[in-house]
Amino acid sequence: MKNDPGGAPVGAGAQSGVLVFIGSRQCFSDVLLRTIAGELENSQAIRFDELSEFQNYIDWNQSPIGLVVVEAQQCHHDQKICKSIMDTMASKHPSIRLAIAYWEADLDRLLSPKFSARMLDSARQIVQGYVPMNVGIDIWLSVIRLLICGGDYFPPEVVVRREALYRKWDEAKTENADPERVDNPTGPAVNGARNNPLTKRETQVIEHVVGGMQNKEIARKLKLSEHTVKLHIHHIISKMSAKNRTEAAMRYMNLKGAAR
Repeated sequence: MKNDPGGAPVGAGAQSGVLVFIGSRQCFSDVLLRTIAGELENSQAIRFDELSEFQNYIDWNQSPIGLVVVEAQQCHHDQKICKSIMDTMASKHPSIRLAIAYWEADLDRLLSPKFSARMLDSARQIVQGYVPMNVGIDIWLSVIRLLICGGDYFPPEVVVRREALYRKWDEAKTENADPERVDNPTGPAVNGARNNPLTKRETQVIEHVVGGMQNKEIARKLKLSEHTVKLHIHHIISKMSAKNRTEAAMRYMNLKGAAR
């Protein structure tokens, strides 16, 4: 963990709202962390050089962590640890928000087929945003504020590559007859595929949407966090080429009816 000359974490002194940054000093400099602590009220910004350091920290730390931002290179080099942390956060710390910080070159490597399928599936469920490091400090701070306040941030260049990569992943799962897929080979074409494009979990979520449940009710029913349900619905809307959850539900019902 990066400390200041006095031995305390950079930004220590704030009372609440721990913001964790994992990566090199070149990405998250001392000046940047001090700026964050100064600009964001009641926040404490700390940095870890590596994912393994944060993994130990999250196991014993009792302070409320509001946001974790990981440098893309860390995910690329330590996929196993990165997936383990994502799974731990999803199961034990669902309130902690996770974002990936990237430079353009990092994004090319991060959103590539070289990532393991399990890693991609974990990222798909828990990552709430991608933070560009090649923008001005005002824009950068606005993105951080948005994420802290519960918003998601996916820049256009990320969305295009991310959806293309996930599409390839979904197709690969279908070809391998993954048990998490629900296939209806006799169904009509949706997004160019003659089957249900949704995963088993997404199908469960959309079934409850069709039944009139709200996100909070679906989360309780499926034992998921409300944010995870929102992510599933976001993916469902995208896969169904719908404008909103209502249209996605209607398209799903049409697909389901045609498959009978």
